[in-house]
Amino acid sequence: MIEVMNLDTGAIWGFSAKTPYEAMTKLKYSLDLKHRDPDARINKTESGRCLYMDHSGNTWSVINQ
Repeated sequence: MIEVMNLDTGAIWGFSAKTPYEAMTKLKYSLDLKHRDPDARINKTESGRCLYMDHSGNTWSVINQ
C-alpha cells in the first residue's frame, strides 16, 4: 500500500501499487473519473525524492522511494 497525500487538504488516498509512480498513475486515473484535467502531469522534484501532480487546483504528492 502506497499513500498519496493532498498537500492542500491533507487528504490521503492509499493505492495497492508496487512503485510510487504506479500509485500516482492510479491517482490520476481516479481523479480523472470525477473531473478530467488534461494538464495534469506526474512530476518529480529536483532531488527526485518526491513525485507530485497538480490536478484541478490541488497538489498531490508521494515520497519516491
